[in-house]
Amino acid sequence: MDFPEEDFFEFVDRLQNEHKSVIIVEGVKDKEALKFWEITYPIEILSPPLLEFSEGIMVKYSKDYQIILLLDADPEGKKFHGFLKNEFRKFGYKVNSGYWIKIQRFKVTYIEGLNSSKFRELKMKYSQIKIEK
Repeated sequence: MDFPEEDFFEFVDRLQNEHKSVIIVEGVKDKEALKFWEITYPIEILSPPLLEFSEGIMVKYSKDYQIILLLDADPEGKKFHGFLKNEFRKFGYKVNSGYWIKIQRFKVTYIEGLNSSKFRELKMKYSQIKIEK
């Protein structure tokens, strides 16, 4: 790995332990990758048009929920991120972009990459550490 594994494990632990949160991702494979890492709270898949999608999220989840944007770090994902962050904040929702920024430090530009062979190997180490705790 190009980064300290302990930092990544801490990232996963924090993400797993969020409360009253919903994650927004771009696709089904992104959702599957997060479930692979045992993220159990709601994960919503972005679907255009963005305005209707954001309105649907605001109907489904109260302002008590934190919205975690975990979109790809490509130009399209960055565009979606900016729009959704502004849209949700405009209506008083707490938006967390910290995980999106942090995951890029682990050289993950596509969320589905968390389910790649490189990360599957890392998951075995992570699972062993969890068992030992």
